[in-house]
Amino acid sequence: MFQLLLVSHGKLAEAMLASAQMIVGPQPEVKTLCLYPEDTPESFREKISELLTTWQDEDVMVLSDIRSGTPFNATASLMQHFDFRHISGINLGMLIEVLIDREIMTAEEAGDKLMELAGQSILDVNTLLVD
Repeated sequence: MFQLLLVSHGKLAEAMLASAQMIVGPQPEVKTLCLYPEDTPESFREKISELLTTWQDEDVMVLSDIRSGTPFNATASLMQHFDFRHISGINLGMLIEVLIDREIMTAEEAGDKLMELAGQSILDVNTLLVD
């Protein structure tokens, strides 16, 4: 099982994990780090770095909320120092998929699967109803 970290603006990471756990049950070794207005990019980066240091010899995936935001940038800047899979643009459906897959896949395999499923996670319901 790989380690999983969710990083986001505000309480999104915590809320997504709580919502996912309603569906798939409690998840061991999943951590969340939330960026708040009083946090600086440097302090947030340091929090991520400290956690990744504790997981240095483990298989790790980090999921961030949006591309180019501070959680994304802080995480991406650490990729030159730590070995982990980073996927951005996460939504609840994709998180549930990762939580299920982490029991049987590596972070790399689960990340590849997420990227294959990414296009299917957004649906224009109006178009669906017209067909």
